[in-house]
Amino acid sequence: MDKLKVLIKTVGLLFPCFCRDQIIIGLILLFPNSAIISQNPDSDSLIARPAGFSNNDQKEIATRKPSVNFYKTDSIFSFRSPKGYFPSLLHNFGEQATAPLHFKTKQWIITGASVCITAALIHVDNEVDDWAHIQKQKHNWVAKSSPVITQIGGNYSIYSVAAFGLLSAAFKNEKGVQTSLLATQAFFTSGVWVRIIKMFTGRERPEADYIYSKTEGGKWYGPFAQYDQDLAIKRPGSSFDSFPSGHSATAFSIATVFATQYKDIKAIPIISYSVASLVGISRLTEHKHWASDVFVGALLGYACGKQVVSHYNKTHQNLLYPEQLKSKSKSEVMLFQNGNQVGLALIW
Repeated sequence: MDKLKVLIKTVGLLFPCFCRDQIIIGLILLFPNSAIISQNPDSDSLIARPAGFSNNDQKEIATRKPSVNFYKTDSIFSFRSPKGYFPSLLHNFGEQATAPLHFKTKQWIITGASVCITAALIHVDNEVDDWAHIQKQKHNWVAKSSPVITQIGGNYSIYSVAAFGLLSAAFKNEKGVQTSLLATQAFFTSGVWVRIIKMFTGRERPEADYIYSKTEGGKWYGPFAQYDQDLAIKRPGSSFDSFPSGHSATAFSIATVFATQYKDIKAIPIISYSVASLVGISRLTEHKHWASDVFVGALLGYACGKQVVSHYNKTHQNLLYPEQLKSKSKSEVMLFQNGNQVGLALIW
């Protein structure tokens, strides 16, 4: 083996490398104390290491074993790695805040449709509330179930996610732990956006509207009205924090994470979104929110849940096969360099 290494270092090597269904022909220039051919830890084939693929990256992949080393890595608790919980959480806030800057035609169409639906709901909010809040008086089962269901969008959901995560950790279920952590990021981020919008809109809740302003659909006091000392003395906090629904946002953010993570199990998305929808309806029957509050809260929760899972999938994709090497749709000649190692790859 030592003689072989010496031979390779001395004369260089033109070596055909086979990687899945792609054929990569690498012209590899080898210098003393370096090697660009690496062993794929998941197979017996040899592959050329692409540009930007450092020795540390190779060592990390070579030693990575699903579940076995899960609790020994710093990927979750690291404050420096982009895979760490807090760096990832901060990135999610930034990506969500700047999302409109990157919207394509489809996203703008969806946004426009959402604005139109919200405007229509605001127009009929008072009528919907008149129907919803008397359902507890008309139906005993609504009176008993509504207060319980509505808490699923509050403390119950947080306790459930925590319990799911702890049980997954106890049984070393990596996907379960990941899902619970993603769920917490989703409701953290959605909760922040909900609070910001509440402060800028200052909409009156139905329960306060019937006592104070008596305005159809609730009065909109505007930005930071809850901090106005003159208004704060005369009005309770429920006069300023109706739009959007925080319980609906929390329920749908968590539901979206679970539905996306376990989309291969058909029952999970159905159950997740059904429970979240019941939470939204309960906010109406509990006389806590208007229909438009619930709709916008659900949209925020859904969008945050999708973004959080999407970012996780991007940061945890296999580093061993970059997109250039995985592409099947086009041929490409690629020159890559790493330190004193140079390679030429032809992909088709």
